[in-house]
Amino acid sequence: MKNTLALRALAEAQIKGLEAFLGGPTALVLGGSDPVAAAKVLSDFAKEHEKPAIKAGLVEGKAVTPEQVKQLAALPSKQELLAQLGGALQAPMAGFAGALNGLLYMMVGALEALHTQRASAGAAS
Repeated sequence: MKNTLALRALAEAQIKGLEAFLGGPTALVLGGSDPVAAAKVLSDFAKEHEKPAIKAGLVEGKAVTPEQVKQLAALPSKQELLAQLGGALQAPMAGFAGALNGLLYMMVGALEALHTQRASAGAAS
């Protein structure tokens, strides 16, 4: 993309902070609503190839450094984060259900022991 066209688009969208990075050959990657996925794809591509170098990023209207783009790429995806949250929320409930189940088995065991004791006391008399 031509830098003058990118500068014009940034000015029209009222995005500031990226003008300094628009020197030399420039490519823009639009990541949509998931900046982590775009950062992962760019970082993976940059690892495999010598070029391109990530100059800057734009997340929620704010400029981010190449290091921050790499940090975004290291984050788990949205689906992975939701799965981790679900697991974290489910763990206490599963522990509570296990404790209740253990109490139920202990009560059944105590009732069986009482029944056995009464049956043997009744047979002895």
